[in-house]
Amino acid sequence: MKSGAVAFLDILGFKGIWRVKPEEEVLNLVMGVAEVVTRGYKHPPPEKRWPECSLPQVTTLSDTIVITMDSLDRSCVLLLANTLYGVMMHFQKHELFVRGAIGWGNYAQMGNTFLGPAIDDVAAWHEQANWIGVVSTPTTNYIIDRFSPFAMDINGFSVDQFVKYDVPGNGGATYRLNSFNWPGYLQASYKEMPVQGKSTARAAMEALFMNQHALDASVLKKYENTLRFVDYAVGFMRPVERKAHPA
Repeated sequence: MKSGAVAFLDILGFKGIWRVKPEEEVLNLVMGVAEVVTRGYKHPPPEKRWPECSLPQVTTLSDTIVITMDSLDRSCVLLLANTLYGVMMHFQKHELFVRGAIGWGNYAQMGNTFLGPAIDDVAAWHEQANWIGVVSTPTTNYIIDRFSPFAMDINGFSVDQFVKYDVPGNGGATYRLNSFNWPGYLQASYKEMPVQGKSTARAAMEALFMNQHALDASVLKKYENTLRFVDYAVGFMRPVERKAHPA
């Protein structure tokens, strides 16, 4: 088996989507994920001293997207996480949403078949959260803690890649996990800090939600949980502190 980071992403509302969207549009949307990941991946420059890792690979299993990145170093989970925002926005542009989990460990792959402890770990958690977003598995939680806070410089803002959050689970349980801070990335894409009251990121999500079809109670709960996380996560944004150069 090899070592690496693994992400499982489920496309929410995918079953029966052929009733409301042309099949060619749906197939092109799913098959376009590989290009989105490749285009969005950037390995840090040599001076950052990041460990060697493979390029991210994408495998599609119906409504589940599997992204893998091989590396002997656990920090590769942070590099793989950086591709998640692009995938989430790829689907949100078409009013579809993603839920999943990310982890690190040993696994094997042959074609579209995966096995190993990392696969079992991520597969067990990628459907646990009752929201839109991506969580770390419990074992990976401790890996990310070692590197926290790990912030990205986005449009002049420092955005924590993961935030610790009481993730709402299916059935009413909560899990204290590192959660990918996609709302912070989204807010920074507008090149503005959240102001008191409603953030631009929240307003954008509400606009997407209001365009959905009639919601049952379970979907409403998922959306409300997501908005609460958006409000919480954007609060971690801050302007990048630039060091003044000596005159």
